[in-house]
Amino acid sequence: MKKNIPDQHIDRPYLKDLRELIDYGAEHYTQRPAFQYREDKEIVDVSAAQVKEDVVALAEYLLKNGYRNGSKIAIFSENSYMWIITYLAAVNSGNVIVPIDKELKPSEVATILNGCSADMLIYSKAKEKQIEEIKAAGISTDKFMCINTDYEAALAEGREAAKNNGEYYNIVLDREKMCAIIYTSGTTGDPKGVMLSHKNLASDAYNSMSCMIIEECTTSILPMNHTFGFMASVLCQLWMGHTVFINTSLRMVLKDIQASKPWYISVVPLFLENFYKNIWKAIDKQGKTKAVKALIKFSNALRKVGIDKRRVFFKSIIDNFGGNLHMIITGGAPISDKYMKGFDDLGIMIINGYGITECSPIVALNRNNNIRFGTVGNPIPNVQIKIENPDADGEGEIWVKGDIVMLGYYNKPEETAKVLKDGWFNTGDIGRYEDNFLTITGREKNVIILDNGKNVYPEEIETLISYIPNVTEVVVYQADNTIVAEVYSDAEGDKNEIMEQIKAEIAEVNKKLASYKQVKRIKFRDTEFEKTATKKIKRALIEK
Repeated sequence: MKKNIPDQHIDRPYLKDLRELIDYGAEHYTQRPAFQYREDKEIVDVSAAQVKEDVVALAEYLLKNGYRNGSKIAIFSENSYMWIITYLAAVNSGNVIVPIDKELKPSEVATILNGCSADMLIYSKAKEKQIEEIKAAGISTDKFMCINTDYEAALAEGREAAKNNGEYYNIVLDREKMCAIIYTSGTTGDPKGVMLSHKNLASDAYNSMSCMIIEECTTSILPMNHTFGFMASVLCQLWMGHTVFINTSLRMVLKDIQASKPWYISVVPLFLENFYKNIWKAIDKQGKTKAVKALIKFSNALRKVGIDKRRVFFKSIIDNFGGNLHMIITGGAPISDKYMKGFDDLGIMIINGYGITECSPIVALNRNNNIRFGTVGNPIPNVQIKIENPDADGEGEIWVKGDIVMLGYYNKPEETAKVLKDGWFNTGDIGRYEDNFLTITGREKNVIILDNGKNVYPEEIETLISYIPNVTEVVVYQADNTIVAEVYSDAEGDKNEIMEQIKAEIAEVNKKLASYKQVKRIKFRDTEFEKTATKKIKRALIEK
């Protein structure tokens, strides 16, 4: 693997819009498939040229049927190749894509459709029942299309239109105008529609890839309605000419990884933690825990003298992930150094980054050749970061500036004005910015303000508690002027013993904290916390 390559190393022209991305790929990338996916137990290969043909065909269909000049095309479906084509056809025909979380309830989908005045809803066959409920909820949208049954006819109509004075390349794309409305996950309140432009998305894809060393192929796991999932696993890889294997079901994640043999994958921290726990469960089941820990210790000693045998020593573990996995990129929530170092010990690099939907989403990344545990890395090229109103420890609000910053919130000018000032976006996150490395320490909306005026960021305490054995999930909040740790454990064994063990460990955590930060009450729950599609806990729904 190449080493010590500075930012801005890719030799591709600057990416102006997503139409250019498709055209460039069709012209230059012919050595490997752009996409792969399962169909009837077979793996289908799709070339970059075919991607362009399908995008143009669907775009021509939309234009021929009157969808132009910013018509809003909503999509409500699980991940698929046609999901990607829908997104690209909509934005490249001068229209606006509205991706909808497939896990939302029909009433929530109806709220989004009415909120953005969607002109068309494209859905999968698996969503047919929900579609009837959505219609019954009362929506202004009157055009519906099923990916599984209507697309072939639509593509055929679009291909015919392309032959006969097609309009696709006559449509001038304004890279400054809205091309996507991405609804936030709503972890701390109601979702808002983030307006993104071609400039936002193209800049994020280009600048993210200009500072990373990524090779060959990836498996797309995260839901595509989520900006991080679509940016990292689709747009960036199309720009680099890598193969994207599309995972369509979480049940098939490991099988798809084994089949596609990815060089890297993008996941949220919960996926990463589960992968790591399952590795050690398997090792323990084989009775090899002591031997593997000893081998890790020996391997790390060799690394100190310049000998790296990790991918030899731990080949059997890496083979469970297809045998070619070198890197996992993660972001979206705090990640313990335990998991980052744990994977690093086994020969798989963990790249922690920071992103937010309002910034298209990638803002900062650790680099392959420049990783600092505990941080989310350096800003991507052409992005500025500042800490507003820092305290004595240098912690304050994280503000971001650059071409990646959104246009605003759809139909919410007052909300927009609160977070956008002179080109700077107030992320609502709290952190430090030292030596060009960004560290996230909390979320402004989650901050606990005590009677004495002191601020407590629950994420700091949650990270420490997450190290405790048998703690599966934890959320820290304030209730009745008391700091509460609500814990879920899926550990097997005597529940009372497990709870007492956790209580004792939290008492030890308290010793590491200032008195005003200490957990005074522990609440145990029997079920997991409710989460978004990207596995973020919905804090707003927790009963306090």
